[in-house]
Amino acid sequence: MSTRSEAAAQTRERLLDEALTMFSQRGYAGTGIRDILHAAGVTQPTLYHHFADKASLLQTLIERHYGESQQRLEEIIADQATVVGKLFAFVTSSLQHCCVDPRVPRLMFQTYYGPTVPEIDGVLDKLTEKRFRLVVSIMEHGMRTGELAASNAEFLALSFCSLVDQPMNLFSRKSRPKRYLTPELAHSIVSLFMSGAGTR
Repeated sequence: MSTRSEAAAQTRERLLDEALTMFSQRGYAGTGIRDILHAAGVTQPTLYHHFADKASLLQTLIERHYGESQQRLEEIIADQATVVGKLFAFVTSSLQHCCVDPRVPRLMFQTYYGPTVPEIDGVLDKLTEKRFRLVVSIMEHGMRTGELAASNAEFLALSFCSLVDQPMNLFSRKSRPKRYLTPELAHSIVSLFMSGAGTR
């Protein structure tokens, strides 16, 4: 890679990094293009050389971080034979991903629960639906094997996702999320689900 290409790549990553920080702190609507330009130390033409607009920055961040997490989840869960193993893998992987860079879960929750961003609605819906369907498939597997009581797989998946997402949303906002997003928390979430909604 030439020196010019390396510089361009570094500039693009700097823009994404600053956008991630600001979107995760202020939300998409609360962050202006000028804020990102100032933080990244670049001019407006430079930003538009790399991204079409502010929504393009957000879409790139979501696809990169959420897509990366989704791929890892699918691989880890496929290696587990039991429902408990699959659910525990789902939660621990999700919590670990939050701890790598706490800005990422903050961005996701800001975007998902904040004001609607019409420009990226389809992208976000597609990724969240894919994650939800993964959990539905675990519930269906559990009912087939008899590990879970016969029920509505989508309702069970929604219940489980609620148990997982609320602690992630809360604890990823703490100054030291690793103290809270632990394997012990994952075990408690799975145990609560299995002894409640999923009990035989």
